[in-house]
Amino acid sequence: MWKYTLRRLVLIIPTLFLLGTILFFMLRVLPGDQALFITSGEESVASIEDIEALREAWGLNDPLYVQYWRWLSDILRGDLGYSRYADRPVWDALASKIEVTATLAFLSVVVALAWSLPLGVISAIWRGSWVDQTIRVITAAGIAMPNFWVAILMLLFLVKFFNWIPPVQHVSVFEEPFTALKRLILPAAVIGFRSASTISRMTRSTMLEVIGDDYIRTARAKGLGPWVVTLRHALANAIIPVLTMAGLLVAALMDGAVIIERIFTLPGLGQQIVDATSARDFVMVQGIVLILALFMMLWILVIDLLYAWIDPRIRYE
Repeated sequence: MWKYTLRRLVLIIPTLFLLGTILFFMLRVLPGDQALFITSGEESVASIEDIEALREAWGLNDPLYVQYWRWLSDILRGDLGYSRYADRPVWDALASKIEVTATLAFLSVVVALAWSLPLGVISAIWRGSWVDQTIRVITAAGIAMPNFWVAILMLLFLVKFFNWIPPVQHVSVFEEPFTALKRLILPAAVIGFRSASTISRMTRSTMLEVIGDDYIRTARAKGLGPWVVTLRHALANAIIPVLTMAGLLVAALMDGAVIIERIFTLPGLGQQIVDATSARDFVMVQGIVLILALFMMLWILVIDLLYAWIDPRIRYE
């Protein structure tokens, strides 16, 4: 197990290198000039000579391979670069953004699992009943509705009937945890709703497959209670495909966070990458994508290790 974990961690390095290289050259072929964008404000009086001087000072006129080697050298030292648009190092600019997005993603996963697993189990146990039909209708609606549409409807509902508007100012979860959680629970519920619908239907399908197996009938014949059979035996064996689905849905959660952060005015990575792309801040975009990619690869590794913890029959060599 330790050898497998170490090998997976080592493989993250070439994966990030390949991703960063592809992203570097893809961003460089996009139209736009960062120096021109920064100096094109309403009060800007920069001349062509000033703009050219900025390009020279920032190394934008250097050959592409020189810019790539400079970026790669910084990455190998753990330096994501300097954002000209934010006028600060990328790590410093993203520190608070990572906290917001990571907290939002964590809450979204908690909300999704808290809703989906009970609903999926109940739907499987009472298969064909009105409870099952109701849950299936709700989950089908959750899959069909985009996150941004649910967010807008929820905001309109809260504003109209409760006169509530999401606060603009965000506080750190480490400084005021309860205030920050109250600020994030609504967007987390919006993001987690669609994922919960998908996981719930997957849980129902896998539960229906295992509750008819021989070992479930044996457990019932031994006189075990229905909930003991359901939770300890059936759900424990049905959870593996659900974990796989949950791991894949984290990527969808990150995609949804980009739009949801804009709607709820959350200062996270989603809003930051949109602003950086608009400003042609390629260094910032590369830093955000690499951070998100690292998070995703670590998350998938955790899911793989959970397989062996939940099911002792699974062993990695």
